[in-house]
Amino acid sequence: MLSGRFAQIMETLSVALVLVGIVALCQTVSPWWFHNGFRILIAGWVGLTIWSHRRPVRPKIEAGNPQVTIDGHPPLDVTLSNHSAR
Repeated sequence: MLSGRFAQIMETLSVALVLVGIVALCQTVSPWWFHNGFRILIAGWVGLTIWSHRRPVRPKIEAGNPQVTIDGHPPLDVTLSNHSAR
């Protein structure tokens, strides 16, 4: 699985591609930028969709020591086992 830092960098680059694509479509100076602006915009949009919807990396759970996940909550199996013990 890919690291969270790599995915964050790729997501930022995808946003930059979207912005460059929009600027390329709005400018009137260079025909090359205008003709390729839509391709740049689509590449950034697809990249942003892929990288922003990836599955987050979860820390491994040690026996007897449940760790907190990325969203700040304990993992589901630990939560369920705590409720069933009552």
